[in-house]
Amino acid sequence: MRHECYFCHIRTIEKLIDKFKPDEKVAERFIFSVHELIESNWELSNPQLATEIHRMAKNQLSNINLYAEEKLNANTILLKEYPYWKTIVNESENPFFTAAKLSVIGNIIDYGAQSANDDISNQIESFFHKDLKVDMTAELKNEIGKAENILYLGDNCGEIVFDKLFIETMNPQNITFAVRGKPVINDATLEDANQVGIDNVCRVISNGFDAPSTLIDFCSDEFVDAYNNADLIISKGQGNFEGLMESGHSNQFFLLIAKCDPIANLLGVDKNDMVVSKLVL
Repeated sequence: MRHECYFCHIRTIEKLIDKFKPDEKVAERFIFSVHELIESNWELSNPQLATEIHRMAKNQLSNINLYAEEKLNANTILLKEYPYWKTIVNESENPFFTAAKLSVIGNIIDYGAQSANDDISNQIESFFHKDLKVDMTAELKNEIGKAENILYLGDNCGEIVFDKLFIETMNPQNITFAVRGKPVINDATLEDANQVGIDNVCRVISNGFDAPSTLIDFCSDEFVDAYNNADLIISKGQGNFEGLMESGHSNQFFLLIAKCDPIANLLGVDKNDMVVSKLVL
């Protein structure tokens, strides 16, 4: 693990303590427990460490859905703005590209270490006027046209409203949308996906695990079968990228905002750049 990643995990804990304001003894026990966890598991991947840290947080803070309010708020804001963005997509010269770009922009809605700005709407508008730093949307569209079975890996609440909009530009009958098995950070679960109506557009499944990522070795049999049998994987967000970048699937596209320098360097972009890429490491 890089030293930047260590500090990222610690920022996550600091934000949770600031949010819930537990008793001082609880806060101290929580912080020291996380330090011990990281020190004893230095070889684990960042998504695995994040999973254990958030399990610990749920236990120490006596809350199984730490960002329930933020998740609901993000979904509500984006659902309210959905008709506006739907019109923007439909009236654009290239609806597929516009919807894909919005799907990437939605990835800013994150309440982990790289916390979202409170003004989600203005952030989206700001990013909408930026270019994709890596743009393989044409290649992605071509692969979608050939694929008979597509697995779309969701990430955060709010963001999934734009995922729904993007899926509507495709052939939803061929698409399975996957979410987290249990609440973790502001990542989407089945309840969240149903709230925004993705289940009315395509099939929705849980991956059966509570990582803020997709860790194949720990996911449900249903999800693993869906992953292995998919002709095309559309993976949203940096967390999914970290979990899958070495998975070896032959046809996998990553749509994300590079939220930290280590991942930005790996992708050959700058921090906060938007990426649609088929990456083989």
